[in-house]
Amino acid sequence: MAGGRMSALSLPIDAGASVEFKPFRARTPLFTVSAGRVLVTLTLPERVSAGDVEFARGLASQAAAYAVEVERLYRSGRRPSSGRSSGKGKAA
Repeated sequence: MAGGRMSALSLPIDAGASVEFKPFRARTPLFTVSAGRVLVTLTLPERVSAGDVEFARGLASQAAAYAVEVERLYRSGRRPSSGRSSGKGKAA
């Protein structure tokens, strides 16, 4: 985001957190993440562009990488460090 302002939101995830995909016949789909008292819904314009498809594919790819890492941590029995990753959201 060159030269623009950016907001940041951190959602602590626990057993009560959820995600939901809602397809619709007559409008674009919704993707929702709920954690605690916070609900984040991803929406699209009525006319979907190639950039929207690219974003959705990137979201799916990063979510899959996140799931693999969470499962790896779970299976190893290790607790993750509290520091942030230096990968800046990119999968290796």
